[in-house]
Amino acid sequence: MSNLPRNDASQSRRSFITATSAAVAATVTRPNISIGAQEDPVLLPPYIADVNGDGLLEPDDAGLVDLALFTQRGFDLIPAPGFDHRADIFGRGGIDPIALESVLHSIDVWRESATLAPRPITVAWHYGWYNTLNRPPGLQTVRLKGGNYLSFDPVVETIFHDLKNEFGVTVDALSWIPPRKNKDNQANYRNGFLKAANVDTRHICLLYESTIALPFVGSRIDFRSAAVQQLLRQDFAEMARFFREIRDDTPGRVFTLDGRPVLFIFGTHTWGLLPVAGGNFEALDEMISEVRNLFEDIYGSPPYIVGEEMFLSTTGAFSPDRQRRTESFDAIYVYHHASNLKPLKPGITAELPMSPLYIENQVRILRRTYRAVAGLRNRFTRQPILVIPNLAPGFAKPGNPTLLLGRSGYADFLKLMSAVHQKEHIVESWRSALGIPLLPAPVYVVGSWNEEFEGHCVFPFDFNFSVPEVVQNGFDLAMPLKEVFGWNHYAQREIGQSNAPPAP
Repeated sequence: MSNLPRNDASQSRRSFITATSAAVAATVTRPNISIGAQEDPVLLPPYIADVNGDGLLEPDDAGLVDLALFTQRGFDLIPAPGFDHRADIFGRGGIDPIALESVLHSIDVWRESATLAPRPITVAWHYGWYNTLNRPPGLQTVRLKGGNYLSFDPVVETIFHDLKNEFGVTVDALSWIPPRKNKDNQANYRNGFLKAANVDTRHICLLYESTIALPFVGSRIDFRSAAVQQLLRQDFAEMARFFREIRDDTPGRVFTLDGRPVLFIFGTHTWGLLPVAGGNFEALDEMISEVRNLFEDIYGSPPYIVGEEMFLSTTGAFSPDRQRRTESFDAIYVYHHASNLKPLKPGITAELPMSPLYIENQVRILRRTYRAVAGLRNRFTRQPILVIPNLAPGFAKPGNPTLLLGRSGYADFLKLMSAVHQKEHIVESWRSALGIPLLPAPVYVVGSWNEEFEGHCVFPFDFNFSVPEVVQNGFDLAMPLKEVFGWNHYAQREIGQSNAPPAP
């Protein structure tokens, strides 16, 4: 299937960067990297210069690049023999002398640092509902390079795990649906994902599909309902058992923050009938408290709950229902940043490039979110609320407008948004916690690994309707992750292992 034609309205990398603020640009340690070679060495973030991923900057890091010089990855799912993805510090699929010079230069610069910034934690959604190779027409906006796949196939999942480690995805958030709504979802994970030969390299959390699992009253979920309460108890108990199974019975590693397994919840913004007054939110508060305790009884610790509440109105007001729910959550996120933009709502047919104006709107939303949660504390732990930005690429859901984004634009988007987040949220609100179990490293959602219905997949693709111009043979959304965050160091060492400078 052919790719979409080039959209001449898309902004160039140069015009995009020109539109960013000087304050944000000053936080980026590395200039724009074109796909071609550079003449001068580049100052890399320390976790990129840490080529071998051991948390240190040492001559061994440069040695790996030296050994891999002039090798090329190739365009197959499995890299060409002799290619070391760790040395591909610019995410080009090839290793040239400037890569070696940049690593040497960066080691020299960072050598005097008392501590080094930890490699960020990147989370991608992972879905387990693919039971047939025949995808219905119109229900696939992106396809895995090499063809369709089955969720219960451990061979494919083994390839996926290798690719995620190569391109820098740290954590798989498994989309969790109770058996009453999807009998195959968890069985597929057990037969495919968790049986992969290299699952020991993966960190795992869950994404609870609450809008599938719980009954609605109109567009809301009524927590005064005995049926809702019973189903929520049942689901949290089953999720606790699933986490315990991963921890105790498989080589996979549970992703934890504050020593607790991380549980993203899709659709918490629908929880509780409006307005807030009337008893419904008291019932919601009580249920969250109850299911936390229920989960702890089964797993051994309560979950670290991330609610889907990172949305603000055009006036910047944090609505009372969002504030009330947020105080019961440890962190908040948004499923995809496109949901914050009115032109991308269903029923509007359009193709929208991810322009500087779009990015500026996302930065405003982040800043408003930081201000809104600055005074809030989790009512169980009294810890501040962590904001986890969603850095997903484009969007191409059938029936919705398409958000277009290519290889270079995605790299710029990742750099800018992560720089804003690092400077204005992590440093301002979480500096004292960074590097300890409460927040071992900054956390970002990078969209989906294998969702074929919405186009924000980062796996190497045969086609993707959200990418207007393909320049890296289907690796156009995976390579930017590699460029900005580096390969997944946490495949071989624990999250939270401190980064230290080399010995003098």
